[in-house]
Parts: sequence; C-alpha cells; structure tokens
Amino acid sequence: MDMTVMNKISYGLYVLTARCGNQYNGCIINTLSQVTSSPNRVSVTVNKGNFTEYMIRSSGRFNVSMLDETADFSVFTHFGFVSGRWENKFYDYPLTFADNGLPIAEKGACAYICCEVVQTIDLGTHTMFIADVMDGAVMSDNAPMTYAYYHANVKPKPAAKAESKTVGERWVCNICGYIYEGALPADFVCPLCKHGAADFSPIDENGNVIAQKPSAEEKAENSGDAKWVCKVCGYEYEGDLPEDFVCPVCGVGTDEFEKLSYSDPTI
Repeated sequence: MDMTVMNKISYGLYVLTARCGNQYNGCIINTLSQVTSSPNRVSVTVNKGNFTEYMIRSSGRFNVSMLDETADFSVFTHFGFVSGRWENKFYDYPLTFADNGLPIAEKGACAYICCEVVQTIDLGTHTMFIADVMDGAVMSDNAPMTYAYYHANVKPKPAAKAESKTVGERWVCNICGYIYEGALPADFVCPLCKHGAADFSPIDENGNVIAQKPSAEEKAENSGDAKWVCKVCGYEYEGDLPEDFVCPVCGVGTDEFEKLSYSDPTI
C-alpha cells in the first residue's frame, strides 16, 4: 500500500496544552475532532511518548489552540520538535492563560477551546481523550491551518539540486505522512507522530514510495551476518558460506549446510 494516500485525509493543526501543578507543556497535534454536538464533546489522540499525554492523564484537563494560516514555522519547531520532558517550552514563550488556568498559544492561532476529560481510551501507542468543551473563544477571522497548507506554504523547502534525487533523500512517515528531506538518521523520531526511522519509507519527487526499507533478513545477508547450520552435526557458521567450506566438526561439505531464517529463535 502507498502510505502517501493517508496525506489526502484532511487535517487541521493545533497546539495541545496541559498543566500539572505549576508545570506547563504543549505539543503539536492534528487529531482534534468533534464527536458530538450535544453535549459539545471532542476527542484528541496523543502519542504516549509525549509529555503532554502524561499531563492530561494526570490532570484530566487540556486546552486546544487552533492554528491559522498566519502561523510560521517557528511555532511548529517550538512545540513539535522538542520534548517537554527535557525543555520548558514556555520558558521564553509568551504565557497566556484561559479562564481554566491552562495556557493557550495566541501566536498564529485563531481560536481555542478548554476541555475536561470524560473518557480515556488506550489505543496501544496512543491515548484517545474524549472531553467536554467547557469554554472557548474565537480570536481572529484568519483561515484555520490545514495539514496540506502547512506542507505547501509553511514547511521550508529543500534547496534545489541540479542532479535528480536518489533513494534515501526523501522519506515519508508511514504513520502520519510527515516528509523528511535528506539522509534519514537511524535515531530520527517523527516530530508529528513520534514514530522512529523504522516507520519511514523512501519516496520519489512525486511522493510515491519507491522502495521499502530492507527487511532484517536482507540486512543480515547484505552485511555478511547470514547464518548457516550443518544438518549433520548442528555446527553453525556465520557470514557468506564459501563453496569449498568443510564442517570443522563432522567434515561434510556445503551441500549439508542449511541457511537459517532470520526469524529463527537461534539467531
């Protein structure tokens, strides 16, 4: 399946904020949805790795600031590219409070809502919070920011290159569609959904997946880490098996060796 099809789902972009005691935090989400109008109820889904998710579970409250088309890339880098576990995101950011005492992001936002959690759903890697909307306000008439607008007009474009792109220069997150330009670091974490490099696939200039990342078995074979077992005595050999190899235990040749699957528990 071409995971870029998920990019065609319409999303908004928001700053989700929470508070625990005197500590505040916020992160970028694209998962706000109204679930009922009476009562006025919404849902947000947050990765469990996000510090904001922990704060919402602890406090049962959150605010959502609705970003608009005036928001520049600095808003996304500030709230989306660092973890609140290690950095105070409001240390050098204007701190504005709603009446419920939780912060809101006024910069580049056209509205906000204040919510109280009524139900929590465990989705494995994420938590869905169902919440009643207790308050809110429209702050401007600016058009709300969509995910498509962000990619087309806000996210910086890579510098043009004379030569054509090669495999590995552009990557798409198979989970949320985030696109990374350049060689993907092994420890890279998607700034939107927080999934690692294993969940990225290389894409061409048109956004089509051009090759899946090699399987663990292929990686082992390509790196010379393939493993073989002698069917006669059980001796194991690691690496590329030479044609003239002779088992050092029972003396049989390569015809009596079998390549182990990477999924074999002995590997």
